[in-house]
Amino acid sequence: MTRPFIIDCDTAEDDIMSLFMLLRYGISVEGITIVEGNISFDQEVNNALWALEFIGKEIPVYPGSQRPLVKNYRTVENVHGKGGIGDKVVKPSKLKASNKHAVDAIIELADRYAGELEFLAISPLTNLALAYLKDKSLADKIKKVWIMGGTIYGRGNITPVAEYNIWVDPDAAKVIFSSGMELTMVAWDLITNYTINDEEWDKIKSMNTKLSSFYIDIYTHYRNYAMTKQKMKGNPHPDLITTAIAIDGSVATKVEKQYVDIENCECLTRGMTVIDYLGIWNKEPNVNVVYEINKEKFISMLYNLLSWF
Repeated sequence: MTRPFIIDCDTAEDDIMSLFMLLRYGISVEGITIVEGNISFDQEVNNALWALEFIGKEIPVYPGSQRPLVKNYRTVENVHGKGGIGDKVVKPSKLKASNKHAVDAIIELADRYAGELEFLAISPLTNLALAYLKDKSLADKIKKVWIMGGTIYGRGNITPVAEYNIWVDPDAAKVIFSSGMELTMVAWDLITNYTINDEEWDKIKSMNTKLSSFYIDIYTHYRNYAMTKQKMKGNPHPDLITTAIAIDGSVATKVEKQYVDIENCECLTRGMTVIDYLGIWNKEPNVNVVYEINKEKFISMLYNLLSWF
């Protein structure tokens, strides 16, 4: 049986490529849920539908929450471009979003695939938190939640200590991190160690497939931002590395089960993931925290994806 997944997106370039990787590796994507985040909400929906048209797939797209549970937030077009794939703004030509709200879709799919459904959260956790608050049995029905979010060492990207997805809705993150779900966290300051360097970028350019050309097109803005503003040696793949780990757990070479709490104050440390790495609080570990990955295995999966067509 193929593995049923929901992919929860604030659809920019890395979300799109994550969707494609799931499909490339035979994952059954049962729904795409959209949440507030990277760019304007309507453009996030359009990007998901446009990406499905590009790859020739019809998967339900469920619009969800357009704001955090409590707090205000801001989009980050400076990072991803006006359209989330650079400054190009796209629209689907045929496909339309579902009228069903993402929260209801999550609950229905969790019922349908109880004990089997996996949730790929490469976005703020608002949709999942709202679904859980509506139906607490979700904690037993969802098999695993894969989270791109947080930091291990407190080196953030939206504030000095917070990663964007958790910062956007720390109250939702606090709900999910205390829900009892099986959580795996792939942190921002982990993935910054595994950027696409110039040699790998040039290799992708030379592949000359439809997908490799698509990749270069949608990542150029993000790559330039990462290298000039974030002091990286290439473009990072926060969502895509999380997706690769969800597909193949051996991509993660060091994982520790630890207690993690979320700082949800409106303060300097809003959105910080606080890891009790010494067990000082004597609380039951609640998160599988990824500390190292096998970059060669990840890059191999990326090249395999880009050679698809």
